Amino acid sequence: MKRDTLDKIVNRLEHLESAELRHLFMRLASEKGLLQDVFDALRDGLILFDAEGNARFANKSACAMFNRPLHELLRMPFERLVGGTCNWAELSGSGVAMTRDLHVNYPEPRHYNFLMSPVAEGAEYLLLIRDDTETITRGEEDAEAEQFNLVTYLAGAVAHEIGNPLNSLGLNLQLMQRKLAKAEPDTRSKLEPLLESALAETRRLDTLLRQFLQSMRPGRKHREPVQLNELIARVLQVLEPEIAPRGICVQQALSRELPELSADGGQLFQAFYNLIRNAFQSIPGDTPGGIYIQTDYNDTDVRVIIGDNGSGISHEVMGNMYEPFRTTKRKGNGLGLLIVRHIVKEHSGTLSLASCEGTGTTVTITLPRADRVVRLLPA
Repeated sequence: MKRDTLDKIVNRLEHLESAELRHLFMRLASEKGLLQDVFDALRDGLILFDAEGNARFANKSACAMFNRPLHELLRMPFERLVGGTCNWAELSGSGVAMTRDLHVNYPEPRHYNFLMSPVAEGAEYLLLIRDDTETITRGEEDAEAEQFNLVTYLAGAVAHEIGNPLNSLGLNLQLMQRKLAKAEPDTRSKLEPLLESALAETRRLDTLLRQFLQSMRPGRKHREPVQLNELIARVLQVLEPEIAPRGICVQQALSRELPELSADGGQLFQAFYNLIRNAFQSIPGDTPGGIYIQTDYNDTDVRVIIGDNGSGISHEVMGNMYEPFRTTKRKGNGLGLLIVRHIVKEHSGTLSLASCEGTGTTVTITLPRADRVVRLLPA
């Protein structure tokens, strides 16, 4: 019912008969109930403020967003309802429409958009609250996927360019080995150990390069039974030439009855290689340090904890840990944790990282067991 129609009815109230008043009352009640149902069906929150800035109407979505019953919500001041993003004294009577964004952290991270629109000739204001959390989250996930696709492409191109000279280096070392076989015994005894070491490092680089490329290819996992304790032992064996000269102590608390995983062993090798390498590289060269590796399990998952007492990570850097090419190392490329996170996600696992600057870092990876026990509610 239009406002001018209501004004005419008010002016004629004294002259209306009881039957007409009853009819008008029923009509107004019907329209109010219909509008209330319509407003309550909206996903966006609606709050109407009068000329003094008092809330006089709110729908169910608004009550749910503020987690308060209607009678409490209508008593809250305007500035509190808009999260302090706007002042009623500045807005009242201006006739200006405003929009604001608000990010809240408690009880859970949410992102809201507030639209304040004047109604009733600018004397009153309607607050429209839209929860943009899911939209923003989807946008961030899409951006992360696009970012990772770009990193995958670049990594593949770089690995290909490294692979060509690496193959050439390996072939030349093999030719040198054949020629050295015809040399004098004294010369062979001096040069053969050096040549064997160079060939072994070349083969190790080629293996790491292939594992890196395999881990960067999504959807190409070769699942097989994997025993994490054995895999971690292989990683430590490969990293031994780098860890031993530093005098870093590696403490292990590995569960003897650790169940198997159904996973891509090559990808998991690459993930733990990156994590353990990060751990000992975070320990300053002039500081005695150590690495702690623990494995355990429950009915559904296998867990691996890798901790160090290195330099740790600041709070500012922690927020950007998974951005490509962002690193705290002088010679790092910032791709290690991004690759690890991708591999863990591909295996339906979870990755958590806790750190304190100057104290150390602890990384926890949880992966589903191959014989996961299905938990059911009791009948």
